[in-house]
Amino acid sequence: MKQLSLEQTAFNYSNALVINDFETGSPWYVAQTKPRQESTAVMHLQRQGYKTYLPMLTRWKKRHGQWCRVQEVCFPRYMFFSPGRPQQGLGPVRSTQGVSSLVAFGQVPATIECDVLVALNQLEQMRARQEAIEKAVSPFAAGDTVRIESGPLSGLTGIVSASSTERVAVMLSLLGREKNISIAANALSRL
Repeated sequence: MKQLSLEQTAFNYSNALVINDFETGSPWYVAQTKPRQESTAVMHLQRQGYKTYLPMLTRWKKRHGQWCRVQEVCFPRYMFFSPGRPQQGLGPVRSTQGVSSLVAFGQVPATIECDVLVALNQLEQMRARQEAIEKAVSPFAAGDTVRIESGPLSGLTGIVSASSTERVAVMLSLLGREKNISIAANALSRL
């Protein structure tokens, strides 16, 4: 069976939801997933006819020494679901691949208000639109405090004054003077 990557599920599951999809007439429940198996749980619950929502966010991360934008689950190990048809029970959810358990208070499964999910979805969509407009090209913004991780200046900290795709201008205090140095973005880490 082909397993979808988290990036593929982010588009298929979270961005495909519109506000009306949350008003199913059934309560929305919270499921705890197995570690890093949120997308698997979503896929299998959807196959069973459940409505699902997995909020995502885009972040800068350093992978293999390179900064790149990645989509991550907003609430690791948790996802939201609702029965897709009347009288659809919760029993099958507990044994669904990727699901660890249902979040419950005692024996009563926890529910979440539709309004909360709508607000989360609107926030997620707003951030996606904002990121598309800004077209962020660097993980660093002016004013960020950074540490130089490699090269002759490694270990020094400074403040970002400007950034582009590959180079970042960092204001360093060297020998009692402020000096603007251009450094490769991959040689920096955020403090």
